[in-house]
Amino acid sequence: MTKFAWLTWSFLSTALIALPAGARTTISPYVEGQQVISTDLSGRPGPDTVTYTGIAAGVDATIESAKLQGQIDYRYDHYFAWSNRYRDTDLHNGLASLKYQPNSDLSLQAAGIATRARGSLATGTSGLLFGDLDNTQQIYAIQAGPSYDHHFGDINLNADYRFGWTRSDNGFGSTDLGPGQPVLENNFDTFSHTGDIAIGTRPGGLGLPFGWTASGGIERDDIHFLDARYTSKFGRVDVVQPVSHSLALEAGIGYEADRATQSAILTDADGNAILDKHRHLQADHSKRRLLSYDQDGLVWDVGVLWRPSVRTTLEVRGGQRYGQTVVTGHFTHQITPKSTIEVVAYDDITSFGRQLTTGIGSLPTSFSGSNLPIQTPLANCVFGANGAQGGCLTALNSVNSNFYRSRGVYVLLAGQKGLWNYGLGVGYDHRHYLAPNLGANIFSFAGVNEQSVTVDATIGRRLSRVSTLTLTGLAAWYDDNASVLSGTSYTAYGGILTYNREFSRRLLGTASVGVSSGGGGNIDDDVIGTALVALRYQL
Repeated sequence: MTKFAWLTWSFLSTALIALPAGARTTISPYVEGQQVISTDLSGRPGPDTVTYTGIAAGVDATIESAKLQGQIDYRYDHYFAWSNRYRDTDLHNGLASLKYQPNSDLSLQAAGIATRARGSLATGTSGLLFGDLDNTQQIYAIQAGPSYDHHFGDINLNADYRFGWTRSDNGFGSTDLGPGQPVLENNFDTFSHTGDIAIGTRPGGLGLPFGWTASGGIERDDIHFLDARYTSKFGRVDVVQPVSHSLALEAGIGYEADRATQSAILTDADGNAILDKHRHLQADHSKRRLLSYDQDGLVWDVGVLWRPSVRTTLEVRGGQRYGQTVVTGHFTHQITPKSTIEVVAYDDITSFGRQLTTGIGSLPTSFSGSNLPIQTPLANCVFGANGAQGGCLTALNSVNSNFYRSRGVYVLLAGQKGLWNYGLGVGYDHRHYLAPNLGANIFSFAGVNEQSVTVDATIGRRLSRVSTLTLTGLAAWYDDNASVLSGTSYTAYGGILTYNREFSRRLLGTASVGVSSGGGGNIDDDVIGTALVALRYQL
């Protein structure tokens, strides 16, 4: 708790130092007490009910000024189990997004997240996080860096650098692959560096009927587990040719080199892994590094950009990358001033850490804070405040220390109308893991595929000046093709109903009930019901 609490305070104090006089700022620290009861409704034999007493501390902060905008929501929960059959539970949950712009050319952006995420697809994960944290990981992530954008007459120059750090820690539950095989756990750190620079003109610039951009960049990921490393370098030229006031054709061509490696595995003379005392694989630095992925060559794509109004934008591109066909797209439409729909199609070689830090780095500086007093690992979408754009953090579908190619699409709808607010996020993600073959006697993620479908829905209504009612529905389907893991599909779903009431300016009460279920393949079905009452005091 201490490290991330210090990190949260650093985010907040840095933001406050940069505040000019007259900035609109709200900082609300609080403490909270909770009473929770959770019961197994599936009728299985054994203890089926457990009670927890919870304490929490957190802060909600919003900052809005001419140069600094942002939001920080963070809380720490500790639950004391009333039975020695169940463990006490610690949960860190938070999201932060800040942007500081001292002038029109330069900006500094920072984002962070703390959450509990699903571990391996090999085993089930409880839909509600009280006591049962099996197959979950505590995740912390940060992305920060400067952006520069300046016009020299018709020519525009922009450059970006982003540093990312991710930690997957405090995991509960592991996948035992049997005698002689490693125990799969997902405790690791990832450090990411991304930098790019571009120069070009808009259509009409320099007297040309088309726009052009010349760009280049580099990405690097380092994962401490087995010293895994990924590098990507690219250079390309893009052109945009308007064909009408709302439609333009796009094309780009360039060169890209991608390479992923890791340390060799310590083995005996027969090729069997020599495991450490925790039954984890060990690196052998005396041997040559193993190649996980290596691809370089020509990349190209063509596309269309359609912008019929300031409220609607559609961009679709398709071409060759990674030696295969790649299709990406982005659609946004502002339905009303307080409702937006967004569709994103992506295809990228990445890591868990970089996919997560890139995701939080693209979130808005004002978002709808999580109002789920009953925590769940199934909620991965963030809705923008007042129906604005948000994003879905698809990296959280599964935590893994290997590199992978991630392809998918998500749809995000958010809005507010009168006393009602709503949000819906639906996503599909497919991962193809990039890992070396470790030999006939050692399991490897080489060639393993995972796919998932997730649904995150919420609807709320303000009942009075001091009370609200919110219903949240969650569902997820997971599947992998590795028979040594599960080789089958797993489904989880649930719902949470929450009532909030303000008793005074500082005293708030919450009552919430939730039900979740999950199962599939060799994983037993379960039905878990949870009820919670809480009292919060705002300092």
